[in-house]
Amino acid sequence: MCSDRELHEKGEIMPTYQMPIIVGVFQDEAQAKKAVEELHNANFGRDQLGVATHDPHMVIDNLAQDFMKLGVPQERASYYEHEFQTGHVIVSVRPDGREADARRILQDNGGYDASLGATITSEGAKQ
Repeated sequence: MCSDRELHEKGEIMPTYQMPIIVGVFQDEAQAKKAVEELHNANFGRDQLGVATHDPHMVIDNLAQDFMKLGVPQERASYYEHEFQTGHVIVSVRPDGREADARRILQDNGGYDASLGATITSEGAKQ
């Protein structure tokens, strides 16, 4: 196992956070907007949410790398990047202990994730 310094020197991604991140992939922007609105209504703060959309004013260089910095495994992070590149909207939530609420809201609005393309799961949580 490499130390953090060795990983940094090798250029490997080191997770910045070790808390669960809930991720939902949405087929269209309307679904994602509705999910974000419901998350706000359920008292999830703006600082707990991330949205990757295809807004021409927003440039996203490497979504997979951003997710890996949050502790999402590389395979899943690459899946989310692929989904984003194919035109889908990605919503991430730092649930702060409210994983079930975040999952339910994303899923109720059409969100799916890397596992089976239908179930919202915690990403980045240590197992």
